[in-house]
Amino acid sequence: MSQIEPSNAFAALGLEPAIVMALNELHFVEPSEIQRLMIPPALTGVDVIGQARTGTGKTAAFGLPILQRLDLAHPLQALIVTPTRELAIQVEAEMVRFARHKAARMIVVYGGQKIQHQTKLLERNPHIVVGTPGRILDLNQRGSLPLANMKFVVFDEVDRMFDIGFRDDVRKILALCKGPRQTIFVSATINDDIERMVQQHMINPQRIFTAKADESLTNPEAVQYVVGVQPWDKLRALRLLIQQEQPTLAIIFCRTKRSVDKVSHGLRERGINASAIHGDLLQNQRERVMRGFRTGKINVLVATDLASRGIDVHEISHVINYDVPEDPEAYVHRVGRTARMGATGKAFTFVSLGQAQLQTEIEKMINHLLEEYRIPGFTPSMEPSKRPGAMPHGATDSLSSPQHAAADTSAAPSAAAQADGYAPTSFTSAESAAARRPITGRFPTRRRR
Repeated sequence: MSQIEPSNAFAALGLEPAIVMALNELHFVEPSEIQRLMIPPALTGVDVIGQARTGTGKTAAFGLPILQRLDLAHPLQALIVTPTRELAIQVEAEMVRFARHKAARMIVVYGGQKIQHQTKLLERNPHIVVGTPGRILDLNQRGSLPLANMKFVVFDEVDRMFDIGFRDDVRKILALCKGPRQTIFVSATINDDIERMVQQHMINPQRIFTAKADESLTNPEAVQYVVGVQPWDKLRALRLLIQQEQPTLAIIFCRTKRSVDKVSHGLRERGINASAIHGDLLQNQRERVMRGFRTGKINVLVATDLASRGIDVHEISHVINYDVPEDPEAYVHRVGRTARMGATGKAFTFVSLGQAQLQTEIEKMINHLLEEYRIPGFTPSMEPSKRPGAMPHGATDSLSSPQHAAADTSAAPSAAAQADGYAPTSFTSAESAAARRPITGRFPTRRRR
């Protein structure tokens, strides 16, 4: 590829002038590896299963061949299925950009919007439909979205659909697409379930895996840290980390909706421009939050994992895993929100005592050891139940109590804490702290080379 001029790099893959012109106007200069390897076979019509790191341009890898192969004389030819509403909106927007010099019509359908409105949009005979599984099946059952004659069927982030209960829906959609078709599966991680489904619903698919066995699944441009912090100190540590790092845009991932609300509220109390996004918000609220984040009106997004697959914002400089994910694949997609398309970024993961195995599983998954990080000026505090005069467990909220809000700056441990054997820089007791690895809470193990 080095001998090809940048303006002709995509044309060399077999793309037509109208698409190449759009890419040039969008400042697409050189194809990414997944684009370079997937576009030529996809243009021939073969089934493809593609795996590549997040942020490497998989939408263009499957979307550009579909745009070129569309027969604009016939509607409802291509179906692109995504696990979340946010990702569906993003993919449809990207396809619109790529098709600026073609007469291809497309719509996006998902839950949370009035189905009557989406039915009217389908009456306009779009060529491409992007949507979530539940709404696609609902529209099909109503007779508004026939699938039998779809020529192109794409499942984006298909592994995530299995995670959040769409496995049966995926099979139903594939079964309804009865005619001859090209089927494409893409994701950052491909598991055994997906491989088995490939054998059932694809014909001799070409496997394009850009992450080699000895390479990390995460972007090398994302510097990844682990921060040892106990649960009662996490919000205080988060505030201090954000104040010191001053991220351009940051996403903080929490495990539950309740944690998302609590963390976003705690950050706003300290003057940090943060907003929450999770499944309990109305769709117009979610769209408003995402619009504010993309335009920079919101600097910090606090989210559940639903947002890990639907955000393609190149300016995200930081990802913070407030709660370490129990699924290592979720870590890959979370961290993939930063350092996209060659940019740089940082990822911090908070790990507490007892979560060493989760950290180990993540490191095995990504084939990379997380670097230990100490937040400058941060001093761990004693467990709330062991503090002098502590109230019964559950009587106060230790994450947002006044004494913790005032403790964002470094302070020496109290005499009572020292007498109790508390070691402020370790998860272990004072007498054993020097003999063990501090901060991460990992059990002593031989380091992998």
